[in-house]
Amino acid sequence: MDHMVPISKNRSLKEQAYDVLKMMILTGKLERGRLYNEMKWAQQLGVSRTPVREALLELSSEGIIDFLPNKGVMIREITTKQVREVFEIRQIIEGYVTQAIAKSLTAADAKKLDSLIKSQKEEAGRNDDEAFIETDREFHVFLASRMDNRRLESILQNLRDQIHLMGIYALRNRQRTEQVLAEHIEIITALKEGNARKAQKAMIRHLKNTETTILGMIREEKQTGG
Repeated sequence: MDHMVPISKNRSLKEQAYDVLKMMILTGKLERGRLYNEMKWAQQLGVSRTPVREALLELSSEGIIDFLPNKGVMIREITTKQVREVFEIRQIIEGYVTQAIAKSLTAADAKKLDSLIKSQKEEAGRNDDEAFIETDREFHVFLASRMDNRRLESILQNLRDQIHLMGIYALRNRQRTEQVLAEHIEIITALKEGNARKAQKAMIRHLKNTETTILGMIREEKQTGG
């Protein structure tokens, strides 16, 4: 938190405190399992304790932080159960999506997907994990958007923060970046071929591989105590 920038008075102080704190969490700048003091955060942000408390209450309702009575605030750990639940949902939804859109992929869709792959290659080349994860999210959301089903997109959007935090875990395994690129290309190739079954299998395999990587990183972290 040494580099936290004081917020301005143009927007709701609670909204700004929420945005800053959430960004710090999603980018891994706030450590999981470490106790933080909300009064100190308020001082660093240059606001009173009230908007910070309101922001933290919202983050708590989203399952991102926990209040520990008489101790402080802690970033919630990612559990193996949470990972398995999220990826079970993703496999069901995204596996179906990929199969459903395979026969209707347009030239413009293919161009967009190729552009996303190009961006991810560049981000991987400069080790920009944050941008890589964001482009990864855009890749999956774009495929879902081809269904023209807003309720389906909404379900995935509701998981976006958990998916982002899990993505940070996955990329601790440096080999995973190249694997993700290869798996994305495999999905796109199947879609361009109009092969629905192949596209579905490629997507499910991609999600299972990511899940396995994250679970492995969690186990490793517990074993090393960090």
